[in-house]
Amino acid sequence: MLLFIPDKRICFRDFAKEKVSISFAKLISLVRPLKFLTMGFYVLCFMACVGNQKNGQKSIGASVINLPDSLSLKNACVRISSDLLSIDKHSTNDYTRDSSYRYIDVAGDSLLSVLGAQAAGPSGARAIIDIVYKTWNIGFDSRDTLVETLLPELVYSRKKGACLGVSLVILMLAEKLHCPIRGVMLPGHFFCRFDDGKVRFNIEPNKSGFDHPDDYYRRRYLSGRKPWYDLKNIDKKEIIGVVCFNVGNLCLKHKDYLRARAYFTESIRRIPAFIEAKGNLALAYAYGGDISASKLIFDTLFSAYPDLNGLAANYGAVLLASNDVGKARKVFTKGLTYFSGDSSILSGLAATTR
Repeated sequence: MLLFIPDKRICFRDFAKEKVSISFAKLISLVRPLKFLTMGFYVLCFMACVGNQKNGQKSIGASVINLPDSLSLKNACVRISSDLLSIDKHSTNDYTRDSSYRYIDVAGDSLLSVLGAQAAGPSGARAIIDIVYKTWNIGFDSRDTLVETLLPELVYSRKKGACLGVSLVILMLAEKLHCPIRGVMLPGHFFCRFDDGKVRFNIEPNKSGFDHPDDYYRRRYLSGRKPWYDLKNIDKKEIIGVVCFNVGNLCLKHKDYLRARAYFTESIRRIPAFIEAKGNLALAYAYGGDISASKLIFDTLFSAYPDLNGLAANYGAVLLASNDVGKARKVFTKGLTYFSGDSSILSGLAATTR
């Protein structure tokens, strides 16, 4: 992703740390993207001829996706999975999708039958944890930039996934049981939480559902000025927004910039304060050749969050791509006031003097 990401990203992609070796003559950005599935920015490493990338980008006809808020979490994921077939035909198929969801549905029905009214309480949450980690033995896969670690049908069939992918399996079972398990988003991570207003405990997807206290997540993931991360419960609408953000990052990876724009736009509609999604939307515009739209978004973000890790590098890279060397120099210089040793910003600043 284009934005900032924590040291350990388990769910969202971060391009900022992916160093690309290219000559200064063609370098547009030495920066990192803001992260994936658990959130962050992509660091942008464009070529000066980025405007010509328009001709090579994949097209989906219209950069819109049909995910009405009335959809269940399961049905939204089914639609997203079908859409992703167009960019990664070997990652999933109708048989895998249908059989995996059928097993998840059957498991939910079985739990409802056994637990009855208790399915909507702590007993339901613990039963979900047991079936996911003890019966199905679903484990953690740190490769958070792959379709197969994100989509719940593939997490189920492979019996391992990244934090968001495993959480989606838990959340789908909770949806079936009407059990109040919510999502919690962090920079670079995602976990679940049972909260019925009386009983509350966290469910760590990467550690077999372990109940880490909130302070653990606060110390590990929250630093700097990121008010949109407040450890609050997020609902189905916002959870799907997080999924869209990660899918947008997958689309960037596959150079499908129109589809990436569609998913980032949908993510922002669902989570208006999601700065990483806005930053990666700007990158999708830039990679797709629409530098003007990219600069408009970056300018707004940088005015409000100049201290956001990865933002100065990405914005400066886009400015260099548009030959706005003077403004790029100002952006890189301001970025250094917050990140004095950042090699991407230093390299970008050096490029403005050549």
